[in-house]
Amino acid sequence: MNSFGKLFRVSIFGESHGESVGIVVDGCPAGLPLTVDDLLPDLERRKGGKQKGTTPRQEADYPFFKSGLFNEKTTGFPIAIFFENNNTRSEDYNKQRSIPRPGHADWVAHQKFGGHEDYRGGGHFSARLTTGLVAAGAIAKKLMKYLTPNPSLKERDLDHSDDFGYITDTTGNYPLLKDFAKANRKNPTDAEIALWQQLRNKNIDGFKFRRQHPIAGFIPDFVCLEAKLIVEVDGGYHSNEEQQQYDEARTTWLNEYKYELLRFTNIEVLNKTSEVVNKIRARLSDIKSKNQQSEAGSPSPLGRELEGGVSIHAEVIEIGGEKDLEKGLQKAIDAKDSVGGLVECRVTGLPVGLGEPYFDSVESLLAQMMFTIPAVRGVEFGTGFAAAKMFGSEHNDAIEDMTGKTVTNHAGGVVGGITNGNELVFRIAIKPTSSTPKEQTSLNWDTEQMEQFSIKGRHDLCVALRAPVIVEAATAIVLVDLMLQEQRIKRVISPNL
Repeated sequence: MNSFGKLFRVSIFGESHGESVGIVVDGCPAGLPLTVDDLLPDLERRKGGKQKGTTPRQEADYPFFKSGLFNEKTTGFPIAIFFENNNTRSEDYNKQRSIPRPGHADWVAHQKFGGHEDYRGGGHFSARLTTGLVAAGAIAKKLMKYLTPNPSLKERDLDHSDDFGYITDTTGNYPLLKDFAKANRKNPTDAEIALWQQLRNKNIDGFKFRRQHPIAGFIPDFVCLEAKLIVEVDGGYHSNEEQQQYDEARTTWLNEYKYELLRFTNIEVLNKTSEVVNKIRARLSDIKSKNQQSEAGSPSPLGRELEGGVSIHAEVIEIGGEKDLEKGLQKAIDAKDSVGGLVECRVTGLPVGLGEPYFDSVESLLAQMMFTIPAVRGVEFGTGFAAAKMFGSEHNDAIEDMTGKTVTNHAGGVVGGITNGNELVFRIAIKPTSSTPKEQTSLNWDTEQMEQFSIKGRHDLCVALRAPVIVEAATAIVLVDLMLQEQRIKRVISPNL
């Protein structure tokens, strides 16, 4: 019906020329800081009259929160958001009531609802209702900042130990290590406690360190995710041959994830604390300089996630078959007609494992959501329809490393209906605006004869121009719902995150 989602559920309401349009967002976790200002930037992007080729109708689109907020934080109960309709010209639609507009829902709505539909401006079928979707999408985008790190497949296969400094190996390579670690590292050593006092609270040049944070199947003593640097404080027993083997295996494994490791002894930390801190500071400085000078491509999927942040960006890539958007738009202006376009959406920083096949696969849900946007006529992921012309050996994406990064991305970041951690890429085709100034011929249902007519009113020359922010919002709604199902976003947002 008019609702979407399982845990993060949105319900849309209103009509184009009614009193208001809006959205109810149910299932939003409690404690999320939220104000009107969080919604306004995306709402401003959706407005008409802001660029060439869009409708001159302008509404304030100011969101009125009616429930679900207290002290500028979400309560965990439904969030109701209203937008007033003040700039309407309904008389334009009264004059053409007898002729259902080709390409619009006038005819099918009249048949389905027995003539009781609100036909003004398309009523409930109008793109005006996407205002609420954009508002809900802005909330979803903010929720993504609270995505919890995803354990790697290696971590899931290992037996997590509560002992300080380790996660144990259950493959049988080091059968005595688990007991050895328990006996010697049940509690942090004095050296570890002393070093933590130097590393905590961003004390070293603003770099944030974490204690016992799982990385690549291990729990190091201290890790800086931003610099991908691990600091270990080792006891004297590391001269043990078996422990040395373990250290070598761990270093090799961590290197696969591009992590560097600095190791200090207890004596160094306790007796030469300043020297140890200076060595860490120098290494952080080197890493920072190297990162600034590097012109390498995007980080690996695991790296993006650990660094935090899911980014959703959609843009118009074609208008009327022209990659030069201005040229495509001008063709429609010269023809005194409307024109369609292509919008591409890219999502980076997604974790592996989102999607619930069969029927709730990532592509299924995204495609369903995209088709709720008026004027969308097609959706393709990755290589899309071009894949039908390729060989399997060409289309297959070879896995490059243990993070799941692939050499190519023909799949568009989704395999088997599940995100694989690579960039999610899809495109949507948007038809020309049905309300065109050109004279057309259609049925007059009063006379039951076809006749010529022209559509009056204020309409977009190319609705694709205003679509990107709507596509981003719809994408965010789908992904946040899947993140909640995967328990990757907690039901109560901690203010410390």
